[in-house]
Amino acid sequence: MRLFRTLSALAMAGALALSAAPAGAGTAPAAAPAASAEHRANRVYISPWGSAHVRLSGDTQKWLTDNGVTLGVIAPFTLDPDGFGVDMPIGSSAGDHIDSKGRIFYPGGLTLNQASSGTSVELQPTWIRIVPEPGYSAGIKVNGTDLSPETLLGYTTPAEVLASGRPTMTGFRLDKCPFHVTQATSDLTTQYFGAGLKTDSMFFTLTPRFDYVPTS
Repeated sequence: MRLFRTLSALAMAGALALSAAPAGAGTAPAAAPAASAEHRANRVYISPWGSAHVRLSGDTQKWLTDNGVTLGVIAPFTLDPDGFGVDMPIGSSAGDHIDSKGRIFYPGGLTLNQASSGTSVELQPTWIRIVPEPGYSAGIKVNGTDLSPETLLGYTTPAEVLASGRPTMTGFRLDKCPFHVTQATSDLTTQYFGAGLKTDSMFFTLTPRFDYVPTS
């Protein structure tokens, strides 16, 4: 735990320093658009290699099933066989980086599709925000129309992040770090899918593994 706290402190310090600088279910994933110049410019990240798994909570899985909503992915994210989880490559070698706003950018994204209403929501770009509030944020597009360049969709706390830390032989990992539903997500799902995810309920868990030597 001491090792993880040290690494986390270093990562947080780097992110804070960057944030203070001037801003410079389909079964097959959709093709990812080319990264913008801003996303290509910076490759500062916590580790060179790694992987991460997102697993939807029981409440979120039930919401999807009850409302006929299908989770999909945008490459390089890949969908779990049961449609309720996502794998994504992480690390500076995968194109992830901490930007000048204290956000960790991840290539890829998610989609939500409801056949009964014909509603399609695309959540991309993807960020894990470090400051000013830790959480998951994304751009939002509804039925092909841009709705928001970035909205905080899930939140966690520094205490929850630290509590989930575990050292590994090659670095460290966060073990099922919890993320909760924001009011914005509740409003979005209510407006476009007819029923909303409950604010502050468990949204998903995130298990990222940060490696400092290649493992494959």
